[in-house]
Amino acid sequence: MAIPGVTVGEICAALEAGFGRDDLEMMLVERMSADLANLTGPNTPKKKAVFDVVRWSERVGRTTELIRAAYAVNPTSTEVAALYQKYGMATEVALLQAGGSAGGTVPATDRGLEKTIVGRLPQLDFAVWRTRMAIVEGQVCRVEIGGNPAGTGFLVGPDAVLTNYHVLQEVLAGRAPAANVACRFDYKVLADRSKVEGVVVGLHPTDWNLDSSPYSPAEQTASPDTPPPTSDELDYALIRLADRVGEKPPSLSAGSGAPARGWVALPEAAVAFPRAMPLMIAQHPDGGPLKLAVDTESVIGVNAGGTRVRYATNTEPGSSGSPVFDLGWNPVALHHLGDPAAGLPPTYNQGVPLDRVRARLVANGRAAALGS
Repeated sequence: MAIPGVTVGEICAALEAGFGRDDLEMMLVERMSADLANLTGPNTPKKKAVFDVVRWSERVGRTTELIRAAYAVNPTSTEVAALYQKYGMATEVALLQAGGSAGGTVPATDRGLEKTIVGRLPQLDFAVWRTRMAIVEGQVCRVEIGGNPAGTGFLVGPDAVLTNYHVLQEVLAGRAPAANVACRFDYKVLADRSKVEGVVVGLHPTDWNLDSSPYSPAEQTASPDTPPPTSDELDYALIRLADRVGEKPPSLSAGSGAPARGWVALPEAAVAFPRAMPLMIAQHPDGGPLKLAVDTESVIGVNAGGTRVRYATNTEPGSSGSPVFDLGWNPVALHHLGDPAAGLPPTYNQGVPLDRVRARLVANGRAAALGS
């Protein structure tokens, strides 16, 4: 059996509960470029057809992809979600409230987490939230320099990654070679505590430096507000990868018709940050596997120029360059800074509103890199 702790019977039972025969056929074609008619007989009962599909996925080494596809198509099925969670595909979520713990970590498929989210945003749809989470998970990467973790980044175009200027400052200044930079996708911990090392992609050999904006000089001091950062001090770097990974499926074994990894679409309109607005941060804290921190009372405020937003959602070193989302998975900010006050408990984390980043990229002629 290729899946530790999960039996063929469990996979079959989840697929039987979550899919009719027609739905199963569509899922296989759209998500795995496979034809049900080639895997089982035309008049085979659904139970046997499901068994044939699972046995096929075992033979060709695509069982992981089958479970991921089933969850992406029907995340509302309790049985499919339970299988997805048991197999360790659900990202761990740290629940926070105003910067403090609200109950440790849970898988993102956990029903209790769904209730917490709905309590804050009653109109939020469960299936949409879980599906968006699974998509974003494949778009965030650990930024590495010389094989060592340097920060976090995320795809914003087919081959374009956004991170902080300060994460790549030495490379942007020419003091370190760009060939040493790489982005590691899908680096995470599974439910059995084993690690998936992910996929490493280097930078384009020549056209890697698409655009950048430095941080404010004051942000190197204990008084980062004086003087306040300008609209040209947004602490971002837009870099081009050697491969257009956003247009390819996350799984190397996926067929040509499988869904692409995709990328985060930066907001065009100004983002509103009402006080106590919930925020989530997808990050590689301390250079570790991908984590998601959720704070249900997060936003502290926005500076007068609209170039910075402060919040209570927790981060660690290595989280610089992480995407910040509202609870509907809409990207809102680029995380870049923690409270620098020395000798005191930190009172805030800080990000750059993504609409300001996008506006500057467009003004600098880099809209094409962002994809559509």
